[in-house]
Amino acid sequence: MTKEKGRKPLSAEAVVGLLIIAILIILVILAPGFFSIQSIMQMMRVFSYTFIAAIGMNMIFISGNTDISFGAVVSVIAIVCAALCRAGLPFAAFLPLGIIVGAFLCGINGFIITRFGIPAMVVTLATTQIYYGALLLVVDGSLYNLPKSWTWFSFKTNLFGVLPLGVLISLILLVIFIFFFRYSKFMKNLYAIGNNAQAARNVGINVEKTLQITYILAGGLLAFSALILATNGNRVTCTVGTNLEMNAIAAVIVGGTNPSGGAGKVYGTALGALLLSIVSPALVFIGINTYWTNLFMGIIIVSAIIVSVIRQRSAEKRNVSVILPEEGK
Repeated sequence: MTKEKGRKPLSAEAVVGLLIIAILIILVILAPGFFSIQSIMQMMRVFSYTFIAAIGMNMIFISGNTDISFGAVVSVIAIVCAALCRAGLPFAAFLPLGIIVGAFLCGINGFIITRFGIPAMVVTLATTQIYYGALLLVVDGSLYNLPKSWTWFSFKTNLFGVLPLGVLISLILLVIFIFFFRYSKFMKNLYAIGNNAQAARNVGINVEKTLQITYILAGGLLAFSALILATNGNRVTCTVGTNLEMNAIAAVIVGGTNPSGGAGKVYGTALGALLLSIVSPALVFIGINTYWTNLFMGIIIVSAIIVSVIRQRSAEKRNVSVILPEEGK
């Protein structure tokens, strides 16, 4: 005999979507100035580099791991590209080189994690210090007086004079990865690893290779975030990527990805990144001190984790089958 299933609750993505709509309605009433083209494009710019970084973080979370070196990796990519710009390299070369640098640095993380079995948190905490330390040894705080070509990506590539190219790229990547998450064999393997790595091995999945590729892909995506973030001015600091990893993790968790691995959708992460991108400017327009931003962010993240745990336990209870002993035995 099986327990009757109750009404299916709203998905995490639906909850985040409704929350975004509620916030926008409040802003229409309290701060209509929030909806100027300039404000919206600035918010979407923040969304673009946060979401692109969160795509890779989402994949890593699905595998049951994490990476807190994202901010340091973005800083390295930005400084390397800025240095090459000062040396006269054309802008067209920055993205391919940034992808190589990001893939290499995150690939190091993946190699150490898979080769030596060290927890991802420990490895990426260590490499964060190494990457930032190396930057500070090589660069005296920042690179400044960069050529005008450096800010071309942020200021001269607006589609129809309004939509920044970085935002368009993030939307294109969203569509690509929706299909990639849903239909690729690689993601099916990654979900299996996140649910049970040993069981995945038993059915023939190369767990170590899959995790290594996941970290490399995530690192390559960081090149897009680095260029969107760093080309907003003529100066690039060694800490330009600071806290990006926390924002990416927050977007992933708020978007409904299971912190323990095995479940998560990229469009949920997109909604999470959009929500986080709205919160800070919304507080400013409503007139709330920006010091409250981190508090609100923390509350949102903790609430998302609690809801995720409750939903998981509820799903487990609904799926439990109760077998009654047969009469007469």
